[in-house]
Amino acid sequence: MPDDFETQIKRAIQKPAIGVHTKKKGSSPPVFVKLERYKEILQDIQKLKSYTLGLRDALDAMADIEKEFKTAMNLSDKVLDKVNILISSLDMKMLQKSGPLTALTPIKPPTDIENYVKGIYEQIERLKTELQSLE
Repeated sequence: MPDDFETQIKRAIQKPAIGVHTKKKGSSPPVFVKLERYKEILQDIQKLKSYTLGLRDALDAMADIEKEFKTAMNLSDKVLDKVNILISSLDMKMLQKSGPLTALTPIKPPTDIENYVKGIYEQIERLKTELQSLE
């Protein structure tokens, strides 16, 4: 498109205006351009200006969108880190309250039945206290 515009301007400049007499000394260009062509050229220049302004606005809007996207990504990373920290702390609290899973492992029955019942009773009591602390 720029080539067409440039060639149109060159042609308009090379055409002599109606009623203008130029001296034919050789290859000197005409002094005046047709008034209609001049108006067309000014209109085309105004169109080009409006296109470039529109393009600049679009590029600025794209830059703003990219900035907002980066901000959202950074915020998402921070929230994800906080969620991971919260999950880790909940996991640690659960392990601290229940111990290293000894409360859920069965006790091997001893040869003496009295010790076996006592061990089961202690496990039940531990589970009760853990349930009460969770409520």
